[in-house]
Amino acid sequence: MILDLFHWSLLLVGFSIFSCLILLVAYLWFLPDMRKTPISKWACFFLLLGLVALQYAHGLFFSQYIPLIEYRAYGILLTLIPPSFYFFSRSILFIEKHHTFRWQDSIHLLPVVVAVFFPVAYLPAFAFCFGTGYTFWFAKTVYQMRDHTRRFHYELFFFGLFAVMALGALVLGLLLPTINPAVFYTAYANAISIALLLIVAALIFFPELLSDILLVSELAYTKSRLNDVDVDTKLLELEKLVVLDKHYQHEDLSLTVLAELMDLSSHQLSELVNTHIGYGFPRYLREQRVKQAQRLLVSEPNSSILAISMETGFKSQSNFYTAFKEITGVSPGRYRKEKS
Repeated sequence: MILDLFHWSLLLVGFSIFSCLILLVAYLWFLPDMRKTPISKWACFFLLLGLVALQYAHGLFFSQYIPLIEYRAYGILLTLIPPSFYFFSRSILFIEKHHTFRWQDSIHLLPVVVAVFFPVAYLPAFAFCFGTGYTFWFAKTVYQMRDHTRRFHYELFFFGLFAVMALGALVLGLLLPTINPAVFYTAYANAISIALLLIVAALIFFPELLSDILLVSELAYTKSRLNDVDVDTKLLELEKLVVLDKHYQHEDLSLTVLAELMDLSSHQLSELVNTHIGYGFPRYLREQRVKQAQRLLVSEPNSSILAISMETGFKSQSNFYTAFKEITGVSPGRYRKEKS
């Protein structure tokens, strides 16, 4: 039974190591709009490679039963994760702040320095105290942004879950002197793996998760760019351009292109959609396209689903199916059948 658990844990460790490396490569080279700074890049580097090293160490325990808790290097790794998470998170959450390292920021590195001298047996509890604090700081900060979009409940669910998992890790760290270390290693390694699985799943099922956070943080922490804009007029103009003039049919329609047509900056249009419609521009455009597709599915029963997907601006039939089911809860074929 225990061996089976170790085998499953070892598989999850392998998945988490691979996921961390993929996420690191994606962040550094394939996500250009992630508000990157030198600090955020280094923080992401240490955060993800620190998790790789931790999970590799856990893999050594599952395969060779190495007593990790007896090694100071393991404890130092535990204390490296929380400040790396903090420096990475604040670059995403705050606009034009903390872009450079200030002397005050050194306090966040203090746990790593202290870990060099701290009693090895108590290093996990020491590290998890700081980690839990940073996790709840992050969850609280994101929760305070909830009023800036109606669609933020998915993000709040994930961040709340991470906060609960961090609290569980803290409890494990505090109990470590009184429990079998194997229980700690297994629970902690699997918690890291499950957290990474949730992150990957979130990015797959909610691909706009990161852009939503960036956008909402921008709305929450910067001054409005709509002070000199007639919002009601621009909302009517937006509907006219997208729906009545059928710009939704252009598969390459973008925020920038539409903003130029409305004589707005892309930031102004983005804020207009988010604050007065309740979600980001990509979601708004998908909803308008799906609404038109719903109308065509009923009014043009002889048109194929592929033809309707192309007529409503979707780049592929698979994108059409995904968006249609996301918004309506049913497939295009089933919707047509139910309405016929």
